[in-house]
Amino acid sequence: SMIRKEYIHNGVFEFEAGGSIENLKVVYHCSEKPYEEGRKVIWICHALTANSDAQDWWPELVGPGRLFDTEKYFVVCANMLGSAYGSSGPASIYPLTGKPYYFDFPKVTVRDIVRANDLVRRHLGIRKIDLMVGGSIGGFQSIEWSIMEPEIFEKAVFIACGARATPWLTAWEES
Repeated sequence: SMIRKEYIHNGVFEFEAGGSIENLKVVYHCSEKPYEEGRKVIWICHALTANSDAQDWWPELVGPGRLFDTEKYFVVCANMLGSAYGSSGPASIYPLTGKPYYFDFPKVTVRDIVRANDLVRRHLGIRKIDLMVGGSIGGFQSIEWSIMEPEIFEKAVFIACGARATPWLTAWEES
């Protein structure tokens, strides 16, 4: 099974579209047995309305004895930056006001989400990801990450996404 953890980035996190926050928080779920060098890694990038507990929303594929076996492999799913499920986002407390950021939270791009995921990867000491899989906005993250740091990934699976959001893709996603 997977356990919930939090990573706090000490320092300033700069956003691609401008703005920054201090002490970025990324919630993530991972296999119970700690990561060790050489253990195969599966990284799951979740869809927009999901969270980092992939075993909860993908029980047919994630868990002991499943395709993404949480005992055989080190399985990780980081909660998207800006999500409502624990990572830093508009509902986080803005230190300057003591109230939630709301509309003062910086605009988040896919590249920002990937950079936050990569902070978790580095924190865990993972140098190579054997399989990355992502659906919808998770697929966009997977594409972006594999372009930004191709040397890290052995294989990647992109589901319900494209290299860019064409009118056809937008219509498909709406349906």
